[in-house]
Amino acid sequence: MSATALLLWMSARGEGSWEQFRAAVEELHLGDSSEISPDSSADEIAEEAGLPLYHLLRLNLQRLGHAEFNAGAGGSDWKTAPPCMAITERPGGWLGVVAGARSPALLERLMGQNGQGHAVSEPCSGAPDVIRLLASEPAVLVANATNAGIHVQQDTATAILLSLPVIGDRSVWRRGEIPVGTEWRIERFLPEALGWRSALRTEAQECEFGLFRFTLRYRRHVLLCSRSRGAFEVPVQVGKYLVFRRRHRRLWRYDGGERRLTVPATCRPPFLVERALIACSGFLPSYERQEGISGLLHYADVPLSVAQLACAVLAQELR
Repeated sequence: MSATALLLWMSARGEGSWEQFRAAVEELHLGDSSEISPDSSADEIAEEAGLPLYHLLRLNLQRLGHAEFNAGAGGSDWKTAPPCMAITERPGGWLGVVAGARSPALLERLMGQNGQGHAVSEPCSGAPDVIRLLASEPAVLVANATNAGIHVQQDTATAILLSLPVIGDRSVWRRGEIPVGTEWRIERFLPEALGWRSALRTEAQECEFGLFRFTLRYRRHVLLCSRSRGAFEVPVQVGKYLVFRRRHRRLWRYDGGERRLTVPATCRPPFLVERALIACSGFLPSYERQEGISGLLHYADVPLSVAQLACAVLAQELR
């Protein structure tokens, strides 16, 4: 069975618990599917290495905009998003990508439409099939979405990125405390090496500015530590880009001819920034293995304006 079957099951339920999601992954025998290979992009990233299959599926479903996890609505651990068509301009036309909950009836309405903007289903490793529509005018895509009974989001990537605070906005930082106890494993992120190394608690307490990871069994805290300002809980990828900003480290490359944005795999963009980049094509980033250093993630079909806006959010510069 494929991840597409999992999304159909989730769409039928609407929401549920984490235990139900895990059970569905096992009952659908997704671990036996060749469509979810150990070479999928999520598996190749150091931050996600060794994660169980159901965690990789959770991450991919969120990145593609199909579902939200830890939604908290009504006590549910996950909830499918309403079906939506994300529209993006591309050379010579417009692209519509269908995200969110889907059903056999919805797929039939989308795939059964004739004329311009005919829907095509394409496989995506480690994720549900991608439903895409190409048209010469956005009005064609809007009409197809309306006929199918789903919402439309114009210029999706731009809309997401414009809603995000810039990386240094402290109003969204949350005060934290350095864990106490000798049993914690402590690591510091090194921007020069794009990796983590062992550290001491005194280093976190006395450093001028650094990102630290504290791990104890199933508990993990990622803290941005400063001797003068204290400690703040931050998402790990946000913390990395804050460190890069301080070091004026340029990481992103853009190929205008290919419309391809490339970043080191250990520096995957923060969640919502990545969702915006993925919405440009509907596909997860491809992974390029490199010997001796971090691999690379390639985001396809990204307009220059979107790449520049994502850079502004993360205080990066394109090379």
